[in-house]
Amino acid sequence: MLESAEQKEKSTIKLVRGCPCYKVFGDEKLCVNSDSVLEIESIEIDPSIFSFHYDKESMQEERATEGNVCYASIYINYPDNKVYCISQGWVLRIHGKDVPGNDLEDAMQFLSTKEITSSAEICSECLYKFILTLADTFADTLSEKEKSEEIKKYVDKFSLMIALKHSETDSMMVPIGTEDDIENGVDHFQFLRNYLVQLLDQQNYWVDLGRKLEQEEADEWIRKLVAMRERLSRLEFQFYSQTLQLRDINEFNILVKMLQYVLKTSDEIVLLNEKIHAEIRSDRFCKLAEQDERMDVLAGYAEKSRTIEHNFGNILQILSKL
Repeated sequence: MLESAEQKEKSTIKLVRGCPCYKVFGDEKLCVNSDSVLEIESIEIDPSIFSFHYDKESMQEERATEGNVCYASIYINYPDNKVYCISQGWVLRIHGKDVPGNDLEDAMQFLSTKEITSSAEICSECLYKFILTLADTFADTLSEKEKSEEIKKYVDKFSLMIALKHSETDSMMVPIGTEDDIENGVDHFQFLRNYLVQLLDQQNYWVDLGRKLEQEEADEWIRKLVAMRERLSRLEFQFYSQTLQLRDINEFNILVKMLQYVLKTSDEIVLLNEKIHAEIRSDRFCKLAEQDERMDVLAGYAEKSRTIEHNFGNILQILSKL
């Protein structure tokens, strides 16, 4: 899902890699737009090649001149909040309804823990499932049981990807695995176990440092910062404990209730993260860090802080729709 900085600033469209109406069945590649089944000639093209176009009228120039050619790429047109096929110019429709542009943007936001560089086939399936599961426009398409299963799959994968990214950006941690592990259906608890152990180690580290600072009668603000860092590790641990529990819930209303607790924890993480990030960028912290090497681990938190802000911000935006 790519677009240039210039396009993002000027255009009234947004280019998207993949298409929720693009389906692959064995050796066949099909378009199911408007509930039809059309065999297509697929030519996957990175949509960034069209980034010089800024509006729907200009994009019409990229329509295929003949045949059922599919680029497996689409674009959102902001003026009418609709989604269009680049190669054919069609409005995207699923189960008799136009796909709203804002629903597609929600799908991309939800999937953005991982930059999508894999085939459009994988991306398309994710977009399709998200739109049917969480978009208001298609709320009556799936049964509650089907919604429950899809939501759990999303949260499972989303939480694993967050843990992976955080373990890569946290200077106090070692990476817990790879994206390939997640794609290959790794056991969720076993994958998270190493991350949870490291979160517990962090809690102990910050508690010990807090005690030492208290004994040294350090300034209240730095003791408060260390306490916030310890609380953040506890909240992260709580978040993963909650998401693991979701896997055993089969009743839709109970699942939604449990997701409310996940959202509450996520909101607390975002707010606490903001406070920590602001403090470690302050002049007083920078001066202290120059004198006390124990502050290096706090200073190194900046990268993970940005990752937490992005990922947990996505959770709040998407799951709050339920």
